[in-house]
Amino acid sequence: MEIMGPAGPLEATLDQAVNEKTITAILCHPHPAYGGSMHDAVVNTATQVFLRHGVNCIRFNFRGVGASAGTYGDGVGETEDLLAVVNWQQQEYPRDKLWLCGYSFGANVVWRSLATAAPARAFLIAPPISMMEFAEQDGTDTVINAIAGDRDDFVDQDRIGQWPGVTHHNIPGADHFFSGAHDALGETLEALVRQPGQTITEPVSAS
Repeated sequence: MEIMGPAGPLEATLDQAVNEKTITAILCHPHPAYGGSMHDAVVNTATQVFLRHGVNCIRFNFRGVGASAGTYGDGVGETEDLLAVVNWQQQEYPRDKLWLCGYSFGANVVWRSLATAAPARAFLIAPPISMMEFAEQDGTDTVINAIAGDRDDFVDQDRIGQWPGVTHHNIPGADHFFSGAHDALGETLEALVRQPGQTITEPVSAS
């Protein structure tokens, strides 16, 4: 399907859960310049977990990826793309709570959109806070969970453990791409969906 974005149509897909719980999650893929798309394996892992728990899922390609119109927007344009998808979701499914989930670059886009989109929950998978700007958020009611491996060179382990308003979940041995750790990522997400807001692994402490 297509959702109209600020730079033109955005290629998107809606996966509907069998046992819907009036929640829609919008998932954001990794960096377009490095082959990121809505068909990314990590994004698919998150999608499958959400669907099993009755959460409808919207995946889409940022501008310039796949059949989406436009060209790379340096994160700013991609944030506008996400907000266009949020607007579509709120018009089509006004009763549904909104969840946002982003992997890597997609986590940065989710972070940038929090104040405007105001999702009930946000999942930041491998947020690259060593490589990209994550400006401090003013007060938000969003429940925010960050998930990262302790071998992820793109994640500042000290900073993520002290991130105000964000609960950090550590996956031992996992790198930025969750190589060999997709099952562990899925299990972490499963536990978070079942027990919203609860910490299932200890946050990384500052050294």
